[in-house]
Amino acid sequence: MPLPRTRTTALLALAAGVWVLVDLVRVWAPSLITIFGQAASTPPELMGAYALGCVAVAVVVVALAGRRAPGTTLGVAVGVMIVCRVGLQLSDGGRPQLVLASVGVAASLVWLSLAVVRYGDAAVAGTVTGLALSVTTHAALGTWGAVWRHDFWGWTLLVVQVAVLVVATYASRGREPDPAPGRRFGWLLMPGLLLAGIVVGNAGRASAVAGTVGLVVIAAASVAAIALAGSRPRPVIAWLAAVALTACVAIALVVTVEQAGIPAVTPPWAVVAYAVGLPALATVWAAAARGTGASPVAVASGGLIWVALLFVYYAGYDLGYRADLVVVGVAAVVGLVGALGLRPDLGDGDGAEVGWPALAIAGALAITAAWAGPALTVRPLVDEMSDDQEITQVAAYNVRMGYGMDGTFRPAEVAEVLLRSDVALLSEVDRGWYLNGGQDHLAILERLLERETVFAPAADPVWGDAVLSSAAIEESVGTPLPSHGAVTGAQALSARISVEGVPTWFVSTHLQPNDGDEGVRQQTDDLADVVRARLDDQIPVVLGGDLNTVPGSASYEVLLDLGLVDALDGAGPTSPADAPTRQIDHLLVTPDLSPSYPVVGTTQASDHLPVFVTVTPRR
Repeated sequence: MPLPRTRTTALLALAAGVWVLVDLVRVWAPSLITIFGQAASTPPELMGAYALGCVAVAVVVVALAGRRAPGTTLGVAVGVMIVCRVGLQLSDGGRPQLVLASVGVAASLVWLSLAVVRYGDAAVAGTVTGLALSVTTHAALGTWGAVWRHDFWGWTLLVVQVAVLVVATYASRGREPDPAPGRRFGWLLMPGLLLAGIVVGNAGRASAVAGTVGLVVIAAASVAAIALAGSRPRPVIAWLAAVALTACVAIALVVTVEQAGIPAVTPPWAVVAYAVGLPALATVWAAAARGTGASPVAVASGGLIWVALLFVYYAGYDLGYRADLVVVGVAAVVGLVGALGLRPDLGDGDGAEVGWPALAIAGALAITAAWAGPALTVRPLVDEMSDDQEITQVAAYNVRMGYGMDGTFRPAEVAEVLLRSDVALLSEVDRGWYLNGGQDHLAILERLLERETVFAPAADPVWGDAVLSSAAIEESVGTPLPSHGAVTGAQALSARISVEGVPTWFVSTHLQPNDGDEGVRQQTDDLADVVRARLDDQIPVVLGGDLNTVPGSASYEVLLDLGLVDALDGAGPTSPADAPTRQIDHLLVTPDLSPSYPVVGTTQASDHLPVFVTVTPRR
């Protein structure tokens, strides 16, 4: 049955607000790492304390103002959300971005805590509809989030977000508050949004697994989830959904295979996790919404659980424990608690069902947007080089997941830097990590540059190194490197590409220090073994990347002892980008290549400077 008009406006208000909330978190999380902190150099507990403070403010506001004047507080929260969301679209990174995102997230949590209780009958369906809007638009944008864009698409989606939120909130203002959804749903709402952000609603990860097909699958699944969100599932269905949710998270995060010579890759069949995951979460939420009503404070307190889990997840990459298994455990707990919400003594509850004709239309639009949208919204840069130019220019660049020194996601600037190269060896490539905003940075660069790419995981199946080439990549080999105590994983990716008709190995890597300083001596020995294996093929070799070692060090000399030549020849320091003092990014070549024109770039599109060199085979 179609929703009554009053329920429709409540559902739309919730959907638009959740959509805005997801966008605010998409900026807030990477701002914590790149602006408030400096990733591994800032203790995760310090960043976690700041994040917890932002959420704690929201809990206090809900506990005080939310009880005395819930309607007024909700209206003010909507206004603050809109100001922060528009402000982020206008801002240019730095501290203003961190402040706007932090205030926006706090205001969004205040709004969500009050809105979910006030619009109780539409709570689950509205939340899932908001996720569906976020997932589908993110997929249609090729995972280049609207909040980072200053083009037609970014501004159009912002106008739609704000218009729907304002109109639907205004239209619902005189509506009598509904019975609140179940207490379990209140506690599970924010942890469930965490699972959606990390995995089951993450279009960036779906893109990394299956490209455009992955985007279509997750967009279609998000619409299917709306149908289940308004249901009243039987106990057996709720328990099946709990098991399916846990299994989907485990498949997406833990299962890896070797594919085309690259180990530790999530297999393409894992796209099933993105087909089932969000509908399973919606069913668990629908089960949890039954029974004794939640309070706004319960929903807000769920935010404290959310931010704590967020940094337990993040800290795993700094402290060396399995963060992916933690997330699987969270999925199991969310599924268990949600399914238990269907005890017979808790009553039947009341859900907001969305009509099938509307869902069918929405599904068709979502599939079309995810399939055609990336090519339409991420247009290739114009390459003025001639098509018949021989491959000679090589770049090495630590791209810091696409985030510049100002903490803003700038894929177009990175692509413009790489446009001058024919082969690019990239470090710190992100393919949908939640804490970086959920962008598939490599897919975006691939579309902007129209290059062939190969990716090798290092610390995570969606974080590692890559090679981009304007010529065919004929073979690729990924070799994991032992950590020797470093908390972040490393690997060496070898790609065979012809340079002026001569087959050449290009090796892209990012060595990880194990003592906070240089500390890469042991890992350099392992890298040397990889290079020796490439040298055994009797063809030229180019080694490049963030080696975390300076010219003249013991690690540097190990590489030169292989017979490699420093192609940069003292071209200049590369880190940090805004005041470089150390050359830790390198390009080394075998003597059968003639290097020339070494250049260190000046862009601030990362915290490292890119390096370039022209290589020509010696005849």
